[in-house]
Amino acid sequence: MQNALSDTKKTRVALTKGVHQALDDFRWMHANITSRPTRIAELVPLLASAIGDHDASGTGAGGVWFPHQTLDPRQESTDVPSHAPLLWRFQWPEDIIKSLVTDKNPGGTITNSDLELAGGLLHLEALCQHFDVHERTVLSRTDNLATLFWQRKGSATTTKAPAHLLRLFGIHQRYHRYVPRHDYISGISNPMADDASCLFDMPDSNFLSYFNSTFPQVSSFRHVHLSPQVTSSVISALRRKTSKTESLLVEPSPPIPTGKSGTSSRLTWASTPYSKPSRTKYLSYKSSREEFVPENLLQTKLQSGLERLKITYGQLDRRSSPWGPKIHV
Repeated sequence: MQNALSDTKKTRVALTKGVHQALDDFRWMHANITSRPTRIAELVPLLASAIGDHDASGTGAGGVWFPHQTLDPRQESTDVPSHAPLLWRFQWPEDIIKSLVTDKNPGGTITNSDLELAGGLLHLEALCQHFDVHERTVLSRTDNLATLFWQRKGSATTTKAPAHLLRLFGIHQRYHRYVPRHDYISGISNPMADDASCLFDMPDSNFLSYFNSTFPQVSSFRHVHLSPQVTSSVISALRRKTSKTESLLVEPSPPIPTGKSGTSSRLTWASTPYSKPSRTKYLSYKSSREEFVPENLLQTKLQSGLERLKITYGQLDRRSSPWGPKIHV
């Protein structure tokens, strides 16, 4: 719609197929919000209940998730604990691989950042299908800055693949009701997601064994697969084709309450959620050879990092009471 309004000729707006789809999306949002109002817990970021890294290559995408004990799993697992780290991967179709812009293919229609953004949505889908993330904050990290800014902004000034993908991001978040947070991780510190997005010459059993031996955790990884409906929608977005909203509405299995998790677990709210947020200045990033520390990839280390994600709030100045006498006594 933004593109259509910017290309207006005198007083006329071209109602293209994309504009009609955008209008249909607004109609869907109106009907959906009417039937299920948005809860405040879907808007305010709290402590992250899961941390995950994702990456994409010219071959495919992949990532890992480290869920916290406060999340309810959706499926019982007999071979690994219910809160074992998740491992996923997805190989791009041949036409997507051939459309990638490279030195040998400068006329391609898909950039590496497009693939990274597509992998970010598949990354969230992997978590949503295996854990109940309703009204929970999840932290997803990428080593691609373009992807990071697209995810944080939620929009793009283009009608190419990012616009189609970000539309899916919005529908996916609305349906699964999680609070997404996106952050940056340098490539040298992202070896797990990097391997998950490249090692497609291994069968699933060898792939899982490789991760358990190369990146040993307290609990072994659980290799999960993505829903075909969502992967099909993501591929269509990379092809700049619009999928129906219903293709993203893949209902996951119901959660299985386990111990301290479930409805009895309490969320940690910030002490003054209505105060003015503090202004955080982000310093320029500089990599170093000592940055990648294998010990920090252990699940125990990553879960302890959840405590560092508390929201900082400023304090409002005290104001005088509006009632009482208005004259000095």
